[in-house]
This record gives sequence, structure tokens and C-alpha cells, in this order.
Amino acid sequence: MTPHRTRWPFFVALVLGVASVAILSYFMLVQPNGEAVPASGGQYTEGVTQAADRINPLFTAGNQTNADIASLVFSGLVRLGPDGTPEPDLASRWEITGNGQSYVFHLRQGVAWQDGEPFTSDDVVFTFRAIADANFKGDPALAQLMQGVVVTARDPLTVEFKLEQAYAPFLAYLTVGILPRHLLDGMDANQLFNAPFNSKPVGTGPYAFKRSDDGGVTLESNSTYYLGPPKISTIVFKTFADEPALVAALRQRSIDGALLASPAKSELDLLRSSAYALRPMSGSAYDIVYLDTRSPIFSDQHVRAALQQALDLPALIAVAGGGQPARVVAGIPTRSWAFTKGELPAFDPGGAAAALERAGWSRQSNGVRSNGGQALAFTLSTPNDPRSVALAEEIAREWRSIGADTKVQALDASTYVADQLLQRTFQAALAVVDPGPDPDPYPFWHSSQIAAPGRNLAGYTDPRIDDVLERARQTTDTQRRKDLYAQFQSYFVADLPAIPLFAPASVYVQSTRVQGFRDALLFTPASRFGDVAAWYIDTRAP
Repeated sequence: MTPHRTRWPFFVALVLGVASVAILSYFMLVQPNGEAVPASGGQYTEGVTQAADRINPLFTAGNQTNADIASLVFSGLVRLGPDGTPEPDLASRWEITGNGQSYVFHLRQGVAWQDGEPFTSDDVVFTFRAIADANFKGDPALAQLMQGVVVTARDPLTVEFKLEQAYAPFLAYLTVGILPRHLLDGMDANQLFNAPFNSKPVGTGPYAFKRSDDGGVTLESNSTYYLGPPKISTIVFKTFADEPALVAALRQRSIDGALLASPAKSELDLLRSSAYALRPMSGSAYDIVYLDTRSPIFSDQHVRAALQQALDLPALIAVAGGGQPARVVAGIPTRSWAFTKGELPAFDPGGAAAALERAGWSRQSNGVRSNGGQALAFTLSTPNDPRSVALAEEIAREWRSIGADTKVQALDASTYVADQLLQRTFQAALAVVDPGPDPDPYPFWHSSQIAAPGRNLAGYTDPRIDDVLERARQTTDTQRRKDLYAQFQSYFVADLPAIPLFAPASVYVQSTRVQGFRDALLFTPASRFGDVAAWYIDTRAP
């Protein structure tokens, strides 16, 4: 921990006693055995590129600033630790019984809403019943999760969720912020979506809404926060037009922090100074190349393995830009509680070419390989944003070097998703996959998910993978789940139904005057505020 440097005025001590007191005070602030401790006070200004318009944890999709602010104003039953492990939040503890079909949460005593009203289990029931409403206007995946779930208040401080079948990832989704029933009761789905409450929210989180204006949103420390009032008194979200404008504001030191999604190296070099800490933060989302495993080309495991081995990850990372991406083996983030160390075959284009030759894929006079009349020629589809296109072009170049004639097809995002991914009409497709707050690979690789709306886009089937993923969903034993995911990873690496690349890293630029930040996985960009109550700017003598 770097002690806060207090700027002392320069003066000449006329009285020796006064000088002694000043010197003693200085050493108490900065020396061992008298190290400065966090104090309340200070203002922190975060730069964002979207104006907040609906600060309600149920309706944050499409506006990251809404999600950022909601994560500070509201609290969930649980929160995710730095590695994704569910930890107590509004619930102090819970029990899972009934073979994983019953979750009983015991709420913290003495929690109050920011308007002074008591928080109870009725608020929890109200929130999750609103999500389960057929006309819910929030995240469809969250609504689907709650279908068939019965939520009951046993008493003011106890609430039970009964599931139709065991679902181990369920706990990780209960991070959604709880709404105050006393302010919203009786509203239908449309009224809740458009409620005036969403512009002046009231929650139980570490910060309370203070005001909103054309420049942004101001929050103040919640003095009644159940885990203790945050040290930083005021947080301001200031809106800018785009990321270059954020970088300009950082260089001018008019803001204290900003999360940069795809900063150029030149921008980071300009910001790299004693004024800012640059913190690469990788998330749960990752880049992957899907292959249609039912096609004549990609049904051959030798082709899939050779294409993986021909990719130079450092070169791809350089093209993709951003922070320091984390390599991905089978889709489970390296910092996740569920991760087990594993390796994909190392970059070896010569070895990849030789393996194709042995498997019957011989180079023809035009440089393209073929096997039994089938040319190793295909299209790599990609969204048409600059980053994706540059990454796809580099992948295609590396594959052409081993005799795979690869053409890049760039499509606008909506066409790409609707017509290529969801319809399974691609041959190979560069995509970003986000498993969400729980690392469960079931939606992407279980054979039951091949048909739409499932997300097994590669059309891949392996009975061994089906078995381990089914069992992992049915056990709430964390270590057992991790062991099963290790088995999944070994099967995946051996057969490579797709080619995982890396998890992109955003860079959180934050003033060095802010202390107490703790790095964590970015399950969403708002995860950077997971430990905001521990941040501080001011210090005091112990």
C-alpha cells in the first residue's frame, strides 16, 4: 500500500515547538508503526461513454453506464468474489437442500433501504416475481432462468427458491440487484420499466443516488450501508462522446478513471505515468473460431487440430489490441474457481502442415490442399467491426500459409448473428462467447443444444462431454464441479470441435491517488466496482 502523500505548505517555523509537532505529524503519516490509514472523504470521477437513462438493475442491458451505477446503488442476495465464487451479500448465509432443488437464504439483520425503510424477504420475492413475469422487459436469459422457480418468504428474514430440477449455476445468477417493494408494489411490467423510480433509484448498496444532470450522475456514500460506509464520499459518472474523448480527458487529468475497451498501445504509452495505474482486466468472454463439425472439411479432427496449431497467438493478440489478453483453453477463464491448468498444442505451422499431409490432405499445384477431391477451402465469417475484421484477416493469412484457402466474409453484426450464427449457415465463424457469471460450458457443447435456440453452434456431439456436463450441473459440490470441468477440458482439447483464442482484456485506467482497488474477473464491466467500498483517497494518522 502506497501511503498517501499530503501536500504540506512551506513555512518557516518561528517556534521550535511548532516545528517539532509538524515533524512528528509527518512521521506519523508516512512511517512504519505510524502508517497512514484510510479516511472518509474525497471525490472520484469516472469517465463513461453512455449517459445513464434507466438506473434499475433489472433493465441494464444495452447501457453499460446504467449497469455501472446500478451495481453501486443496489445489492443482490449474493456477490461474486474475484474468481467468481458466490459470496454473501444481502444474504448472510444459505443452505442448498432437496438434491439441489431448494435454496434457503437467511438475510442480514438491520439492513435498510436508502430511504430508511427496512429491507425484508418481501423485497426479494417482489423482485424475482417481476423477473418471472411473462411481460418482463429485461434480460431474456434472466427471465428464462426464473421460469418455474417458486420464490417464497418464510419469514421477514428468510426466503426460499424452489427449482424444478437441480441447476448448480443458479447461485451465481442471484447477484441481480433487489428492488424496494414499498416503492414499486402494484406496477405491471410496462410500468416498472418506465417508472420515475428509474431516474431517482433507491437501493441498499454502498452508494446512494444524489443527482443527475447533463454532465452525468453523482452518487454519495451510503452512511447506513450494512458492510460499513464506503470511504470515498462522492462518485461522479461523467459522460463523454466516445473512447478517444475519454483518453483525452485522462490525459488532461479531468477525470480519475475510465475502463478502456480497446485502447491502442500508443494511447496507453501516453497515459503510463505516475498519475495513473494501468490495470489490464480480462473477463469471462473470449474469442473463438467455431467450425461446422458436420461439414466434409471440419468433420476431420486432423484438420481442426492443424488449424489450431497453425495459429500464432501472440500475432493475433497484437492485431486484436487492447490490454493483455488471457489465453483460453476450453472456455473457462484462467482466474475462475473452475479453471484447471491445461495447454493446447503449441504454435507449429510446419508440424500442422505435416499432420495434414499424413492425413491425406496434399498440396495441389495451386497451393491449396485437397483430400479425395475435397479442397481445403472455406469461408471465415466475422462481424464487420474493425477489430474482428483485422483478427479474421490475420487468422486467414496464417491458415493460407499451410494450404487452407480461407476467405474472410465480413457482415454487419445483426446479419452475422441472425443469418450466420443462429441459422448455423457458416463454415467457420469468428465469434465472442460470454458464458456469464457461471463458467458452465453446457449451453455451448452439450448435444441437446445443437438445435436452436441452443448455443452448440458447431453441431458437435460427444457422449463423454454430455455426461460430464450433465453431472456438473446436478452437483452443488464446488470441487466436484471443478473436477468434472477438468474432464470436459481434456476431452475438448483432444478433439478440438472449435478453436478457442483468448479472453480480451480491457484496461482500467485509474488515478494513483485512489487506493484499495482489488483486481477481479470482469463478468461484466461493472465488476470493476466489486470492492468499491474499500477504495479510499484520503488518509489520516492512526
